[in-house]
Amino acid sequence: MFIGGLGVRKLSGAFIQGADEFSTVLTVWDGERLVGLTRVLDDTEMLAQIHYVLVDLEYRGQGIAGRMIEYIKDKYKDFLYIEGMPEDRENCRFI
Repeated sequence: MFIGGLGVRKLSGAFIQGADEFSTVLTVWDGERLVGLTRVLDDTEMLAQIHYVLVDLEYRGQGIAGRMIEYIKDKYKDFLYIEGMPEDRENCRFI
């Protein structure tokens, strides 16, 4: 699997835009299949907000969400706050 940042990439006929300076869209791919997606909005220096962490049902339980969160924590390590809005607090323990 590949974890990488996304600028603008065509997905199922729609465009996901994450190329602006206030947003990070992180994707996880298994070959050509998108299996994980996370979006973070930030103010460029103090606050990063994780808006969603999505993992394909068939790929859950493999640590994909955790690896995406670790990547985000490292990317924003110099920020004052990293906020998350998880619906599944049991499986997203860092928040």
